[in-house]
Amino acid sequence: MITTAASAKEKSKIFETILSSPGMNEKCKIILHISRQNIILLSRLIEAAALSGKNGFDDEIISAFPNQSLEEFKVIQEEMLREADLTDFYERLKTL
Repeated sequence: MITTAASAKEKSKIFETILSSPGMNEKCKIILHISRQNIILLSRLIEAAALSGKNGFDDEIISAFPNQSLEEFKVIQEEMLREADLTDFYERLKTL
């Protein structure tokens, strides 16, 4: 199991190196045309995985991202819901 832990640590270092490469922090505009159903699904995936905290999600790539990136996903999630006029609906859906 030591090799597995060492391998995971090596992968994490590789991902951190890739993420710190020149240009990786540049903003990119993405235009999505997806259904409201998929907006709710993507919002829930973001909330359940990325926003639940690094310690609760066992993935070398996600754990290599800085906390600032995870905070940006919260903004993206909120913007998607707002643009689709689903913010209130989504909040009510979560209470079920």
